[in-house]
Amino acid sequence: MSRHGHAFIDRALYLPKEMTDEPARLKAAHVPSDVGFATKPKIARQMITRAIAAKVPFSFVAADSVYGTAEIETLLRKAGKGYVLGVASNHVFHSWGKQQALAGTASAIAQSLPKKAWRRLSSGGGTKGPRWHDWAYLELADLDASEYNDELAGNGREVF
Repeated sequence: MSRHGHAFIDRALYLPKEMTDEPARLKAAHVPSDVGFATKPKIARQMITRAIAAKVPFSFVAADSVYGTAEIETLLRKAGKGYVLGVASNHVFHSWGKQQALAGTASAIAQSLPKKAWRRLSSGGGTKGPRWHDWAYLELADLDASEYNDELAGNGREVF
C-alpha cells in the first residue's frame, strides 16, 4: 500500500490435503502437475521470500493466527521487516532484555493489562461492515536488526 493505493503482487492456490491425495481430481481441475499440498504458513513464507528476492518495497506483514509465528517471524526479522502476527489465546510469551520480566499466555497477559492500555482501531471495511479490533502496545523485547544482517540498522520491538 502506498499513497497511490494497494494491489495484489502475488497469489498462490491452497489445495486441501484431501484434494492433493486424488490425482484424478487434480487432473480434472487442471491443477499443474508440479503443484501439491503445502500448508498455508508454507505458502505465505514462499510468497514473502519471493517478494524479498524481487526487492518489492514493503515494510511489514500482517497475518492472522493460522500462519503461525516462529518460522514466518524469523524470516521477516532476518529481512528487517516489521510484522503483526495474530496468535492463539494460549500462545506463551516470555519477555527478554526488559527490566520488568513478563511471561504467560496471550490471554493472561491481555487480561492483566489495565483498560486504559487498550485502543480500538479499525482495520478497514469488510463485507459485513467496519472491522474493529482492540490493540494494546506492550514491549516484550529489544531486537537489534543487525543481529541477522549487518546492513540493517536500528532496533525493533517485539510487542504484544
